[in-house]
Amino acid sequence: MEGRGRRKVATGTWLYDRTVPMELVVWAKPAYLASSRFDDDDHLIETSPIPETKDGFLYFYWPGGFREYMTIEEAKAAAEAEPWGPIKWD
Repeated sequence: MEGRGRRKVATGTWLYDRTVPMELVVWAKPAYLASSRFDDDDHLIETSPIPETKDGFLYFYWPGGFREYMTIEEAKAAAEAEPWGPIKWD
């Protein structure tokens, strides 16, 4: 998943079926690549604003989807709130 400016910023382990360890990764990506700036065909909408974040990045976790969060703390909290939580962070 690395590329296009994405980088791994946190990893953790959750338990599938409460027994099988599975990895979860929090990724950072440049705010100028926010999904809100692209149309359904993945074309950049030049007039769409770049989200203002404290560090210029948006965060998402996988598995879990690609919803973007303004901080790493928000992404980690959202991951913890998933039905598979809790997560043991590395």
